[in-house]
Amino acid sequence: MKSKPTLRILREQELRKILTVEKGLEVIEKTYRDYGAGMTQRLSEPTSLFGGSGQKGDAKFKVKGATLMTEGVTGVRLVSDLPNTQGIRAYHLLCVYDDQTGAPIGLIDETWLHRFRTALTGVVTAKFLARPDSKTAVLLGAGAIARELFPALTQSFRLEKIRVVTKHPESSKEFCKLFNEQFEPDFIPYNCPKSAIDEADIVISLTFAANPLILPGMLSPGAFVCSMGETEEVSFSVLNEIDIFVVDELNYAMVLGDISVWLQKQLTTRDEIEQKIDANIGEVIAKKRGLRKNRNQKILAIIQGMAICDLALANYALQSSFEMNLGQDLNVFDWL
Repeated sequence: MKSKPTLRILREQELRKILTVEKGLEVIEKTYRDYGAGMTQRLSEPTSLFGGSGQKGDAKFKVKGATLMTEGVTGVRLVSDLPNTQGIRAYHLLCVYDDQTGAPIGLIDETWLHRFRTALTGVVTAKFLARPDSKTAVLLGAGAIARELFPALTQSFRLEKIRVVTKHPESSKEFCKLFNEQFEPDFIPYNCPKSAIDEADIVISLTFAANPLILPGMLSPGAFVCSMGETEEVSFSVLNEIDIFVVDELNYAMVLGDISVWLQKQLTTRDEIEQKIDANIGEVIAKKRGLRKNRNQKILAIIQGMAICDLALANYALQSSFEMNLGQDLNVFDWL
């Protein structure tokens, strides 16, 4: 008789013990490389589903799924966003299934893991698209995800200055004070994106900005921009100045972030965007498409997040939890 399927529950405290920055970067890079190399992964169809009214303070819900065929697992992410006076309270869950048996094998509290994954995908993207000798980085937005950029970003580049811009100046000052005590580069608060971006090598944007923050004429030769927010952070006109344009997954980028707003405003069409895209991030890392030809090329990457990366980190943590004796096992199906 087969044993009952056992669901292992992993909470934030266990995930933090398992996932180091070094291992996280390694997993994300491998996942992107596999994605670019071919049919080893699969995203759900459609890539995302949305539910909930989001009206009168009620929650909105998002579902995303993915399969890692090389690992034999499928994952389903369920995210709920609840607006409140402090912003958005989000709850992230990820259920991991064994592809061979169809049984659920892991339930992950992904609230912190999602922030960790988002930050690390930005750093890995920068590693392959920004100039290796980059010295100055700009951070637009200093929320929970931005905090997870470090030490990954400072380990990947020998940065000298990190300029921080937030909606409220006090927030950038607090952020810089905190991180100046922990890391070698100078964290410097700035009041506006324009002055911060001037002559910067790397720009990472993680905001809910009501209007574009990166405008035509701001980027210096050789600059790399990674836009990861949920609104229009980069003005559509900036595309005319970009030499190389990279995305992670176009279908999802069409429903969230810069591209979705450009389409809503009827500034462009999907066909036009597809023609402008030079590669997806997986193709870059898998070396299927070499992009930067010289130091002065300006590069834009729109990275909205792929469930394959969430699943890869969760699956690594799940497998490691057995070796480290972390987590709690739960028998869910009494009828078996």
